[in-house]
Amino acid sequence: MPVIELDWHCDGHFISLYLDKSSVAVSSTVCPHGAVSSAECFHVGIQGCMVNYFVTMYGLETNQGSCPASPTIEVAWASNGSEWDIDSTDFRMIPVADAAFNDWKTAVLSSE
Repeated sequence: MPVIELDWHCDGHFISLYLDKSSVAVSSTVCPHGAVSSAECFHVGIQGCMVNYFVTMYGLETNQGSCPASPTIEVAWASNGSEWDIDSTDFRMIPVADAAFNDWKTAVLSSE
């Protein structure tokens, strides 16, 4: 099986969390681009932001990392797959504050 490298986007997407003693739930998502077709997060199949779509449909199940819980978390995201069929898209997100992601991002930016 071929290895597919994903392009991670750190473009200002936020998720708002509802924190209750022993549970965490997504209360909303914020897309800094709106539903403009020129945005990297725009998916033709849904005519909107794929970050909002996947977080609304699957909640934190698409999350690949960890960070301290807080009411608002900035997330980086990556996708691969069909630009027409959203359900055939491999979508991932990770908190920008995730320690391993931050180390990787710093290494990539310093090598450019």
